[in-house]
Amino acid sequence: MDGYSPKRHDIAQLKFLCKNLHDESMVLLGDSHHGWVNDPTSAIHLQLNDLIEHIAAFVTNYRIKNPDDDNLAEQVDSYLDDTFMLFGNYGVTTQDLQRWQNSSERLFRMISEECAGGCLQPSHSLL
Repeated sequence: MDGYSPKRHDIAQLKFLCKNLHDESMVLLGDSHHGWVNDPTSAIHLQLNDLIEHIAAFVTNYRIKNPDDDNLAEQVDSYLDDTFMLFGNYGVTTQDLQRWQNSSERLFRMISEECAGGCLQPSHSLL
């Protein structure tokens, strides 16, 4: 994100990053054959944390650039917190999983509403 990109472009990039985080999270949940046990120190979890940090930095810049759109930024923050809580512990509880799923649904519904006016599709990854 730069200071000159339109808001709709920033939202499209945010959508792409959050979708990537969601997809990576689903892979981790699908790979769990040990009764919902995580290893927060594994390479894949560390990569997930790096992606969470990257999105958090992006949202900080988005918040500075769009101070009137705090609802979206707050929902992304909530989603990042719930994702970190889900994968930052050794065990995955049903409650944590449900909270993450609800947070994810709210975020993507909000992004879809924002994109109803026509978001651009990002042509490249920011990772």
